[in-house]
Amino acid sequence: MAGSEASNAKNPTLQKPGAGLPWWELLVARHLVFPMACRKPWATAAQQFQDEGARVLAVLDSIPAERVSEPVLVPRIAGMEDSSRFWSAIMTVEHLNMVGSAVRRVISSLRQGQVPSVEPRVADFKPRGSITPAEVRSEFVRLLADAAEAEKVEPPIPRGVGPRYGHPWFGPMDAHQWHCLLGFHQGVHRKQIEAIRKGLGIA
Repeated sequence: MAGSEASNAKNPTLQKPGAGLPWWELLVARHLVFPMACRKPWATAAQQFQDEGARVLAVLDSIPAERVSEPVLVPRIAGMEDSSRFWSAIMTVEHLNMVGSAVRRVISSLRQGQVPSVEPRVADFKPRGSITPAEVRSEFVRLLADAAEAEKVEPPIPRGVGPRYGHPWFGPMDAHQWHCLLGFHQGVHRKQIEAIRKGLGIA
């Protein structure tokens, strides 16, 4: 596969889940890209999560239903593990459901001054394909709606306030940083779904 082109390769050789990012990319992400993303106000980060979610749904819905489960090998996108390159559009949305729900639980715990006891592992958040595409989409819509409702009643948490919980790539993070991660992560995989659509030959 050419480095800049998506491919429908059937059996690609990829790194194992949890292998992480290239060291140089992780260094830049940890010390420059992600810290800059976390400087935005709480409300701006919440809106980014919703906006990226709407874009995800728009791209997903532009793919014929019979092809949303078709894996496509795409070029690696910054912020994405090599093992995630051979997913379908619906697998990617399932991953967003898993991560989004887990991050919202982390934020809820940190809001209460509690640090989750389980160490997060990237490999645990790969799509399982155990539910239908329609169910995956419905869960994603519900995730966005639940987050929007929470913003109406839960006060923002300032940067640098409260306990921290370790992220596998970015280290200990406070609730504000986890909140900013939601939209940041969603944007990475929205680009992936766009690349999958392109790889399927859909304009």
